[in-house]
Amino acid sequence: MKKMKRLVVILLVIALALSAVACGDKKAEQKELAVMVPHATHGWTGAVLSYAQDKVEELNKDEAFSEKYVAKVYAATNVENQIQQVDDLLTTKDQVAGIVILPFDNGLQSTLEKIASNDVPFVQFDRVISSPVIDEAVKANVLGDNEGIGYATAERFLADGLVAGDYVYEMIGDNSSVPELRSNGFREALSDAGWSAADIENTVIKSPATGWSRDTGKELFESWFSSAQCDPSLTNWIFTHDDEIAMGILESMQGSALDASKKEEYVASLQSLASSSGLAEIYAVIKDKHQTIALPTDYDLFSVTYDPAMIKDAINTMIEVLDGKTVEKDQVIGVSVVDPSNVNDFQPFGSYDEKE
Repeated sequence: MKKMKRLVVILLVIALALSAVACGDKKAEQKELAVMVPHATHGWTGAVLSYAQDKVEELNKDEAFSEKYVAKVYAATNVENQIQQVDDLLTTKDQVAGIVILPFDNGLQSTLEKIASNDVPFVQFDRVISSPVIDEAVKANVLGDNEGIGYATAERFLADGLVAGDYVYEMIGDNSSVPELRSNGFREALSDAGWSAADIENTVIKSPATGWSRDTGKELFESWFSSAQCDPSLTNWIFTHDDEIAMGILESMQGSALDASKKEEYVASLQSLASSSGLAEIYAVIKDKHQTIALPTDYDLFSVTYDPAMIKDAINTMIEVLDGKTVEKDQVIGVSVVDPSNVNDFQPFGSYDEKE
């Protein structure tokens, strides 16, 4: 009997050992799908990170996916950090199935070229960096219609009465391809409406880069407002590149930091304040359900959609690539203008406790 018990124990130990080896082999066989995004530098990137984490968690629970792959999110705190993350990943490139990357900014060009030269499949999301090497190797560029944001904004301004000689203050995000495309789209719409290059140059004035930051945007707006560049005698318009920037402006306009008499005159001359992305807080303003900021009645407030959940489309595209499917190289997701007439038809990102 003792010999029998000893034999059973030995068999159990062997079975467990074989099971552990099998699990280890499975783990060793898995290749990594890396999803690389900036850390939550503002509301939109924070939402991208959250959606990416949700998608990765979903994939890793999927048995068919996890038989071959393991997905992981990398959140970079700055350009140098993202470059280092990619470099570290490429040291074990044979274990990397593919990369989905939202480049921190244009400083990632040589890093993307390094991914290409190492024959690792990659998909760019949102911010597209271009070079002959990158363009040849990238499997897909998945992004919202940045030019469409600018074009739709200009169309709305024109419908509201914008004419050459007015003053459009354009508050840009940063110095990457995203603001460039939004600016180009805005100017293209004006050109299509018959404006000359001189008309556009003399009417649309760019701010320094806000870094997509509410606080920085607010500081830049207040500095500009206090300068001679802000002329309330003109017909004024504001085109911001993000809802966070627009929220900073709204806080200034409805706060006490600006000169009261100049602000009164400026608000009377302001026709529209445009932004984009889909932040829950600005949707609350548009619904007139914000806790402290009232829906403006003196000028048109609207936001153009730019859904951070598009990161899931980029990840799905990379999975199709890994499955050997042919994917569209340039995938541009359309936009819509959101205002008080249709705001309830759109799902914002983030959270905000609306007043009753």
